[in-house]
Amino acid sequence: RVFKRNNPTNDGTIAPDNTGAATVSREKAIVGAAATTVVIPAGAIVRSVTAYVTTAATSSGATDVTIGATVVGTLSDAAGINNITFDAAAVGLLANVGTSDVTLSYTAGTGAVGFLSVVWTARNPDGTITNVGEGYTNE
Repeated sequence: RVFKRNNPTNDGTIAPDNTGAATVSREKAIVGAAATTVVIPAGAIVRSVTAYVTTAATSSGATDVTIGATVVGTLSDAAGINNITFDAAAVGLLANVGTSDVTLSYTAGTGAVGFLSVVWTARNPDGTITNVGEGYTNE
């Protein structure tokens, strides 16, 4: 969340809120045939999942990406920068992962090497945003 404590005239009045939120990314190593997991905090909205594969799999893995037990999309384990293809049916879960932390999981095929990058917007467990400095006065 971005909160500006002054206004354009800089006369000491607190500026009105804007509703930005912090975007967070987490990167984990991909080691072929082993699950790569990332814990996503409650209330988050998932923005992207990308596999940066430096060595392609010698045999394809399970290309499903799951959050909890739900398949949210597929991801290639071919060499290159591979963006997830989200499953439209998972839009509700992607828009708010729920009131508890969840684990995103992806397993590349044997021999694959690289990094998995997951990007989300951090929010309250119920999906709302609390403005930093909300309720402050300038006296």
